[in-house]
Amino acid sequence: MDYVVQGQAHICERRKTLVLADLTGAALKSLGLNNDISASADYTTSQAWAQAIHGTSVRWDGIRYVSRQMNKGFAYAIFERSGLRKLRAEKLKARQLDDLCDRFNVTAV
Repeated sequence: MDYVVQGQAHICERRKTLVLADLTGAALKSLGLNNDISASADYTTSQAWAQAIHGTSVRWDGIRYVSRQMNKGFAYAIFERSGLRKLRAEKLKARQLDDLCDRFNVTAV
């Protein structure tokens, strides 16, 4: 699993299948929720749901939800207990960071 955090590309080992609570589509509606859980810049609600799911059962390795930045894609919050381990992090080159900012229409500060 590769991802970007704070201008660094993180490369993680792939050693197991993660069990994720699905907070998208029909699964989200069955909980009586909608995409408001991931549509706000205020993460209070989504963090509360992640904490509740984390506390419910050790079965869950994390959650999957609709990305606020790309609503046709998904975002993931992986719990530390998942055992997923970062192998390395690489600083993004200036051009890579610029391209990423352009893609999401944001400005790096």
